[in-house]
Amino acid sequence: MKIAAIKPENLAIVRDDSLFPIGEALAREGLLPLGASMTDFIVNYERLNERLPALLEKVIPTPLDPKLLKPPIERPTKIWAAATNYKRGSTGIEEARGRGTAGEATPQEILEKSFLKPPSAITGPEETIIIPKGAQTIFPELELCIVIGKKGRYLSKQQALEAVFGYTIILDVTARDYGSGKGLPGSRCVRKGFETFAPIGPWITTREDIPDPHDLIMRLWVNGELRQMAKTDAMVNGVPDLVSYLSHVTTLFPGDLIATGNPDSPAFQQKLAPGDRLKSEIEGIGTMSLTVEREPA
Repeated sequence: MKIAAIKPENLAIVRDDSLFPIGEALAREGLLPLGASMTDFIVNYERLNERLPALLEKVIPTPLDPKLLKPPIERPTKIWAAATNYKRGSTGIEEARGRGTAGEATPQEILEKSFLKPPSAITGPEETIIIPKGAQTIFPELELCIVIGKKGRYLSKQQALEAVFGYTIILDVTARDYGSGKGLPGSRCVRKGFETFAPIGPWITTREDIPDPHDLIMRLWVNGELRQMAKTDAMVNGVPDLVSYLSHVTTLFPGDLIATGNPDSPAFQQKLAPGDRLKSEIEGIGTMSLTVEREPA
Protein backbone atom coordinates (compact mmCIF):
# COMPACT_ATOMS: atom_id res chain seq x y z
CA MET A 1 0.00 0.00 0.00
CA LYS A 2 1.13 3.52 -0.78
CA ILE A 3 -0.19 6.15 1.65
CA ALA A 4 0.29 9.88 1.04
CA ALA A 5 -0.28 13.05 3.02
CA ILE A 6 -2.15 15.57 0.87
CA LYS A 7 -3.05 19.24 1.16
CA PRO A 8 -4.49 20.82 3.16
CA GLU A 9 -4.86 18.18 5.93
CA ASN A 10 -5.76 14.79 4.56
CA LEU A 11 -4.47 11.29 3.87
CA ALA A 12 -4.83 9.33 0.66
CA ILE A 13 -4.19 5.87 -0.70
CA VAL A 14 -2.22 5.97 -3.96
CA ARG A 15 -3.21 3.56 -6.72
CA ASP A 16 -1.77 3.87 -10.20
CA ASP A 17 -2.41 7.50 -11.21
CA SER A 18 -5.14 8.20 -8.65
CA LEU A 19 -5.45 9.46 -5.09
CA PHE A 20 -8.17 8.02 -2.85
CA PRO A 21 -8.68 10.58 -0.05
CA ILE A 22 -9.62 8.62 3.07
CA GLY A 23 -9.55 11.17 5.89
CA GLU A 24 -13.30 11.88 5.96
CA ALA A 25 -14.19 8.20 5.58
CA LEU A 26 -11.96 7.26 8.51
CA ALA A 27 -13.48 10.05 10.61
CA ARG A 28 -17.06 9.02 9.75
CA GLU A 29 -16.32 5.52 11.00
CA GLY A 30 -14.77 6.89 14.19
CA LEU A 31 -11.44 5.31 13.30
CA LEU A 32 -9.37 8.52 13.28
CA PRO A 33 -10.17 12.17 14.02
CA LEU A 34 -10.73 14.48 11.07
CA GLY A 35 -7.39 15.97 10.01
CA ALA A 36 -5.43 13.06 11.48
CA SER A 37 -1.73 12.99 10.67
CA MET A 38 0.29 10.24 9.05
CA THR A 39 1.68 9.40 12.48
CA ASP A 40 -1.89 8.86 13.74
CA PHE A 41 -2.44 6.53 10.79
CA ILE A 42 0.77 4.63 11.51
CA VAL A 43 -0.05 4.15 15.20
CA ASN A 44 -3.46 2.71 14.31
CA TYR A 45 -2.47 0.90 11.13
CA GLU A 46 -3.09 -2.66 12.28
CA ARG A 47 -6.75 -2.04 13.04
CA LEU A 48 -7.24 0.36 10.11
CA ASN A 49 -5.82 -2.06 7.57
CA GLU A 50 -8.74 -4.45 8.02
CA ARG A 51 -11.27 -1.70 7.32
CA LEU A 52 -9.58 0.07 4.41
CA PRO A 53 -10.77 -2.17 1.54
CA ALA A 54 -14.43 -1.52 2.36
CA LEU A 55 -13.84 2.19 2.95
CA LEU A 56 -12.04 2.63 -0.36
CA GLU A 57 -15.11 1.42 -2.24
CA LYS A 58 -16.94 4.49 -0.95
CA VAL A 59 -14.23 7.00 -1.82
CA ILE A 60 -14.21 8.98 -5.06
CA PRO A 61 -10.67 9.05 -6.47
CA THR A 62 -8.99 12.14 -7.88
CA PRO A 63 -6.17 12.34 -10.44
CA LEU A 64 -2.72 12.13 -8.91
CA ASP A 65 -1.29 15.66 -8.91
CA PRO A 66 2.19 15.84 -7.30
CA LYS A 67 1.48 19.43 -6.25
CA LEU A 68 -1.18 18.11 -3.85
CA LEU A 69 1.38 16.06 -1.94
CA LYS A 70 2.83 17.06 1.42
CA PRO A 71 5.80 15.51 3.21
CA PRO A 72 4.42 12.14 4.31
CA ILE A 73 5.80 12.76 7.81
CA GLU A 74 6.02 16.39 8.89
CA ARG A 75 7.02 16.23 12.54
CA PRO A 76 8.92 13.05 13.47
CA THR A 77 10.53 13.08 16.88
CA LYS A 78 13.87 12.56 15.11
CA ILE A 79 15.63 11.83 11.85
CA TRP A 80 18.57 9.47 12.18
CA ALA A 81 20.95 9.16 9.24
CA ALA A 82 23.70 6.69 8.38
CA ALA A 83 27.09 7.91 7.16
CA THR A 84 29.42 6.09 4.72
CA ASN A 85 27.04 3.14 4.64
CA TYR A 86 27.74 1.94 1.07
CA LYS A 87 30.51 -0.44 0.01
CA ARG A 88 31.67 1.89 -2.80
CA GLY A 89 34.90 1.00 -4.56
CA SER A 90 33.58 1.61 -8.09
CA THR A 91 33.95 4.55 -10.49
CA GLY A 92 31.13 3.91 -12.97
CA ILE A 93 27.58 4.95 -12.22
CA GLU A 94 26.28 1.93 -14.12
CA GLU A 95 27.84 -0.42 -11.55
CA ALA A 96 25.25 0.83 -8.99
CA ARG A 97 27.53 0.00 -6.06
CA GLY A 98 28.48 3.45 -4.84
CA ARG A 99 31.34 5.39 -6.40
CA GLY A 100 34.49 6.34 -4.57
CA THR A 101 37.17 4.73 -2.45
CA ALA A 102 36.00 1.85 -0.33
CA GLY A 103 36.49 2.72 3.32
CA GLU A 104 38.32 0.64 5.90
CA ALA A 105 35.83 1.16 8.72
CA THR A 106 34.14 -1.94 10.11
CA PRO A 107 30.33 -2.25 10.01
CA GLN A 108 30.24 -1.45 13.72
CA GLU A 109 32.36 1.67 13.24
CA ILE A 110 30.03 2.78 10.45
CA LEU A 111 27.02 2.37 12.74
CA GLU A 112 28.78 4.61 15.25
CA LYS A 113 28.99 7.38 12.62
CA SER A 114 25.19 7.76 12.61
CA PHE A 115 24.00 11.33 13.13
CA LEU A 116 20.81 13.36 13.58
CA LYS A 117 19.12 15.79 11.21
CA PRO A 118 16.57 18.20 12.70
CA PRO A 119 12.89 17.58 11.84
CA SER A 120 12.66 21.26 10.85
CA ALA A 121 14.74 20.38 7.77
CA ILE A 122 11.82 18.43 6.27
CA THR A 123 10.19 19.58 3.07
CA GLY A 124 8.06 17.73 0.53
CA PRO A 125 7.49 16.90 -3.13
CA GLU A 126 7.45 19.76 -5.65
CA GLU A 127 8.98 22.08 -3.05
CA THR A 128 12.27 23.98 -3.17
CA ILE A 129 15.68 23.26 -1.68
CA ILE A 130 17.02 26.58 -0.42
CA ILE A 131 20.78 27.19 -0.64
CA PRO A 132 21.56 29.08 2.58
CA LYS A 133 23.63 32.23 2.85
CA GLY A 134 27.31 31.49 3.17
CA ALA A 135 27.11 28.14 1.40
CA GLN A 136 28.28 27.37 -2.12
CA THR A 137 28.68 23.60 -2.50
CA ILE A 138 25.31 21.94 -1.95
CA PHE A 139 25.06 18.21 -2.62
CA PRO A 140 21.84 16.22 -2.93
CA GLU A 141 22.35 12.74 -1.49
CA LEU A 142 19.70 10.20 -2.48
CA GLU A 143 18.82 7.63 0.19
CA LEU A 144 16.25 5.01 1.10
CA CYS A 145 14.41 6.16 4.22
CA ILE A 146 12.97 3.83 6.85
CA VAL A 147 9.71 4.90 8.52
CA ILE A 148 9.29 3.48 12.01
CA GLY A 149 5.89 1.97 12.80
CA LYS A 150 6.10 0.93 16.45
CA LYS A 151 7.71 2.23 19.60
CA GLY A 152 10.89 0.28 20.14
CA ARG A 153 13.83 0.14 22.50
CA TYR A 154 16.68 -2.39 22.63
CA LEU A 155 15.39 -4.22 19.57
CA SER A 156 17.26 -7.26 18.29
CA LYS A 157 17.97 -7.56 14.59
CA GLN A 158 15.24 -10.18 14.45
CA GLN A 159 12.73 -7.76 16.01
CA ALA A 160 13.84 -4.75 13.97
CA LEU A 161 11.84 -5.33 10.78
CA GLU A 162 8.65 -5.74 12.81
CA ALA A 163 9.15 -2.16 14.01
CA VAL A 164 9.22 -0.81 10.43
CA PHE A 165 6.05 0.69 8.96
CA GLY A 166 7.40 1.31 5.49
CA TYR A 167 9.81 3.23 3.29
CA THR A 168 10.05 6.57 1.52
CA ILE A 169 12.65 8.64 -0.35
CA ILE A 170 14.88 11.16 1.41
CA LEU A 171 17.54 13.51 0.09
CA ASP A 172 20.17 14.08 2.74
CA VAL A 173 21.09 17.53 1.41
CA THR A 174 24.50 18.75 2.55
CA ALA A 175 26.24 22.14 2.52
CA ARG A 176 29.63 20.56 2.00
CA ASP A 177 31.73 23.73 2.34
CA TYR A 178 29.76 25.55 5.01
CA GLY A 179 31.73 27.41 7.67
CA SER A 180 35.47 27.02 8.16
CA GLY A 181 35.61 23.63 6.47
CA LYS A 182 37.46 22.22 9.47
CA GLY A 183 36.28 19.27 11.52
CA LEU A 184 33.82 18.09 8.86
CA PRO A 185 32.61 14.96 10.72
CA GLY A 186 31.96 17.01 13.83
CA SER A 187 30.01 19.64 11.90
CA ARG A 188 27.88 17.07 10.05
CA CYS A 189 24.67 18.00 11.89
CA VAL A 190 25.15 21.68 10.99
CA ARG A 191 26.03 21.13 7.33
CA LYS A 192 23.03 18.82 6.91
CA GLY A 193 20.61 20.61 9.20
CA PHE A 194 19.42 23.67 7.27
CA GLU A 195 15.75 24.26 6.47
CA THR A 196 14.65 22.24 3.38
CA PHE A 197 17.66 19.91 3.68
CA ALA A 198 15.52 16.80 4.27
CA PRO A 199 13.07 16.47 1.36
CA ILE A 200 10.97 13.32 1.82
CA GLY A 201 8.26 11.72 -0.28
CA PRO A 202 6.38 11.29 -2.44
CA TRP A 203 4.55 8.95 -0.02
CA ILE A 204 5.22 5.89 2.12
CA THR A 205 5.13 2.39 0.72
CA THR A 206 4.22 -0.01 3.51
CA ARG A 207 6.58 -2.78 4.53
CA GLU A 208 4.51 -5.61 3.08
CA ASP A 209 4.86 -4.10 -0.39
CA ILE A 210 8.67 -3.91 -0.14
CA PRO A 211 9.53 -7.57 0.49
CA ASP A 212 13.27 -6.89 0.37
CA PRO A 213 14.47 -3.33 1.07
CA HIS A 214 17.99 -4.47 0.12
CA ASP A 215 17.01 -5.12 -3.51
CA LEU A 216 15.94 -1.69 -4.78
CA ILE A 217 17.41 0.53 -7.49
CA MET A 218 17.75 4.24 -6.62
CA ARG A 219 18.24 6.99 -9.21
CA LEU A 220 18.69 10.75 -9.06
CA TRP A 221 18.53 13.09 -12.05
CA VAL A 222 19.45 16.77 -12.09
CA ASN A 223 18.13 18.72 -15.10
CA GLY A 224 17.50 15.40 -16.82
CA GLU A 225 21.05 14.10 -16.33
CA LEU A 226 21.47 10.90 -14.30
CA ARG A 227 23.73 11.90 -11.39
CA GLN A 228 23.36 8.98 -8.97
CA MET A 229 22.36 5.34 -9.24
CA ALA A 230 22.81 2.55 -6.76
CA LYS A 231 21.24 -0.66 -5.58
CA THR A 232 20.46 -0.97 -1.90
CA ASP A 233 22.17 -4.37 -1.69
CA ALA A 234 25.42 -2.38 -1.53
CA MET A 235 24.59 -1.04 1.94
CA VAL A 236 27.14 -2.12 4.56
CA ASN A 237 24.57 -2.14 7.35
CA GLY A 238 21.06 -3.11 6.26
CA VAL A 239 17.70 -2.13 7.65
CA PRO A 240 17.71 -4.57 10.61
CA ASP A 241 21.23 -3.49 11.61
CA LEU A 242 20.37 0.21 11.58
CA VAL A 243 17.02 -0.09 13.34
CA SER A 244 18.43 -2.41 16.02
CA TYR A 245 21.54 -0.30 16.67
CA LEU A 246 19.69 3.01 16.85
CA SER A 247 17.04 1.53 19.16
CA HIS A 248 19.86 0.92 21.62
CA VAL A 249 20.75 4.62 21.45
CA THR A 250 17.27 6.16 21.65
CA THR A 251 13.69 4.98 21.84
CA LEU A 252 12.24 4.84 18.33
CA PHE A 253 8.70 6.19 17.97
CA PRO A 254 6.10 5.77 15.22
CA GLY A 255 6.90 8.17 12.40
CA ASP A 256 10.61 8.44 13.20
CA LEU A 257 12.84 8.36 10.12
CA ILE A 258 16.15 6.63 9.40
CA ALA A 259 18.07 7.61 6.26
CA THR A 260 20.12 4.57 5.26
CA GLY A 261 23.11 6.23 3.60
CA ASN A 262 24.31 7.85 0.38
CA PRO A 263 26.09 5.67 -2.18
CA ASP A 264 28.59 8.12 -3.70
CA SER A 265 31.56 9.82 -2.08
CA PRO A 266 31.77 13.64 -2.44
CA ALA A 267 34.30 13.35 -5.28
CA PHE A 268 31.58 11.89 -7.50
CA GLN A 269 28.88 14.41 -6.64
CA GLN A 270 28.12 17.71 -8.38
CA LYS A 271 26.92 20.78 -6.56
CA LEU A 272 23.45 22.20 -7.03
CA ALA A 273 22.75 25.62 -8.52
CA PRO A 274 19.72 27.91 -8.43
CA GLY A 275 17.22 26.84 -11.07
CA ASP A 276 18.17 23.16 -10.97
CA ARG A 277 15.37 20.62 -11.20
CA LEU A 278 15.80 17.32 -9.35
CA LYS A 279 13.99 14.04 -9.85
CA SER A 280 14.59 11.19 -7.42
CA GLU A 281 13.28 7.66 -7.77
CA ILE A 282 13.40 4.48 -5.72
CA GLU A 283 12.06 1.23 -7.06
CA GLY A 284 8.84 0.16 -5.33
CA ILE A 285 8.23 3.64 -3.90
CA GLY A 286 7.91 6.25 -6.64
CA THR A 287 9.40 9.53 -7.82
CA MET A 288 9.78 12.95 -6.21
CA SER A 289 10.70 16.21 -7.92
CA LEU A 290 12.16 19.38 -6.41
CA THR A 291 13.65 22.69 -7.50
CA VAL A 292 16.60 24.70 -6.16
CA GLU A 293 16.81 28.37 -5.21
CA ARG A 294 19.24 30.53 -3.28
CA GLU A 295 18.21 32.24 -0.07
CA PRO A 296 17.71 35.96 -0.73
CA ALA A 297 20.62 38.15 0.33
